[in-house]
Amino acid sequence: MNFAGSETRKGRYHGSNFRDIEGFGKDRWVIAAYIDFDSDDQLGQSPPWMSEEEVVDDCIKFLNEVPRRKKYEKKELEPLYGNLSLYRYTFRRNESARRNYIEVLLITDQKKNPNFWGKGQSDKC
Repeated sequence: MNFAGSETRKGRYHGSNFRDIEGFGKDRWVIAAYIDFDSDDQLGQSPPWMSEEEVVDDCIKFLNEVPRRKKYEKKELEPLYGNLSLYRYTFRRNESARRNYIEVLLITDQKKNPNFWGKGQSDKC
């Protein structure tokens, strides 16, 4: 997951108000990000291939995985990006760069994650 070619941050907190999300600004925030995607030509074809929804769900499951603990590490680890859930997605293709990617809006439970630009806005808006 990358945002605008940045190598240090993986996305950004969205600045819009999402009033349809329960708990927005209190314990849930929206993140905008790009997920690089290799082969859109295989989507929707014969049964072995996955639909767009299945691809996005698998990406979110991968991002929600907890990293393995190091040897002798006592602290229980959490997912690197918080607990993510899908809000909206769009498959895109950049013809000039010949690159496929998925634009996603994800919901997280972390207000200030070091992997994202900015911080989640408060509910005072």
